[in-house]
Amino acid sequence: MKVELIIATQKHMNIHKQTFKLILVILLFSIGKIHGQRIYIDENISYWYNVTNEVHINHNVFFDGDSAHLYLEITFNQGHIFDDYHFISELHESYHTLDILSYDTLNIEDYIIAIKSNKIFTYVKLPYTDKTDIAIIRVINKKTGIDYAYDIPFIKDYNFSTDGLVFYNEDSITPYLSSFINKRQSIRVKSITDFSGPVFVYYYAQYFDEAVPPMIIEDERAAKELKIDSVFTVQQNDPLVLNNEGLYFFQKDSSSANGIGIRVQDPYFPLVKTFDKVLEPLIYISTRSETDAIKNAPDPKVAFEQYWIKLTKIPSLATSTVRKYYERVESANYLFTNFEEGWKSDMGLIYIIYGPPNDVYKSEEIIDWVYNRDLTMPMVRFSFYKVKNVFTDQHYTLLRKKNYDKNWFKSVELWRNGKK
Repeated sequence: MKVELIIATQKHMNIHKQTFKLILVILLFSIGKIHGQRIYIDENISYWYNVTNEVHINHNVFFDGDSAHLYLEITFNQGHIFDDYHFISELHESYHTLDILSYDTLNIEDYIIAIKSNKIFTYVKLPYTDKTDIAIIRVINKKTGIDYAYDIPFIKDYNFSTDGLVFYNEDSITPYLSSFINKRQSIRVKSITDFSGPVFVYYYAQYFDEAVPPMIIEDERAAKELKIDSVFTVQQNDPLVLNNEGLYFFQKDSSSANGIGIRVQDPYFPLVKTFDKVLEPLIYISTRSETDAIKNAPDPKVAFEQYWIKLTKIPSLATSTVRKYYERVESANYLFTNFEEGWKSDMGLIYIIYGPPNDVYKSEEIIDWVYNRDLTMPMVRFSFYKVKNVFTDQHYTLLRKKNYDKNWFKSVELWRNGKK
């Protein structure tokens, strides 16, 4: 472990310098030992789903021989900056054991490639072997000692490779690591490997259905075939503006399954602004006939307002309930959008109805969300299983159970009564 300190160089300070370095080395080593003794699946990572949490991380990883190329977008909320934190990287043999293959403190300034507002963008190159299942980036508040851990799965069997493709902002310097982009926003695509050819782009104007409730075991809707609407090529680092909403998939080799996907959404996304976008997520707490009645009314906006007032009985309560509901939709879009809009995903469905989970536990295949018992609801646990998806490595599907029905209907009824 390397620790670099800058202190006074006067001769009479030499003893203090050596003593201070020794104390800091011991302190950081102790922190490392504490973290190394944790089994990752036992750590509660519910802060991932708090959009105002003081730290949030997006990543893009590509494996090349014995190296893992890791791009990080680290967002600092609540007025914090990167100087307020220690950064640690860990490589683990498994999600399920105490074994730690390597541990290192990161002088994060050495890895920063761009700073934008409250975000820093970093590039870190980590060693990789087939014995490494997981990398963990820990961000530790220097004042409070609060530790935020973000895992990056290194198990290739659970993901398709990005083939070294990375999106960049228009400045060609700042990586673009979000899973969606707004129409008319310019991006660029580059390969971090030695590649000079054109990049193939596949466009899908597919409309994806919303998720079904958690107690519905069989989805009776007919499966839709994903059809390519158009194909074109772009040159690396050329500015690219995508004007059509939908899913885009970029590949260096059109005969492989590797590549990187991104959704293009309306200019307001993840906010819900236009009326058609407002009406769609209402299906989770209403019947199809209710939403159709609003849509087909002479004045749909007035019908929408009357729908909520009729449910809650009090106009001010209707207003606050609508605001809270669509704040949940916005958060779901921000957190869970990948090949489909976040509110339509299984995680988005549960998040909108139940809110951020109290406890979250993650392994290589499963993420468990736990909602604690309170005065209105009993405890409930939802399990999401990772599904290998060519467009994203963040696709999870809910393990549905028939016995969720009472809990679900009660939660929906609380929304309809304005009591959520």
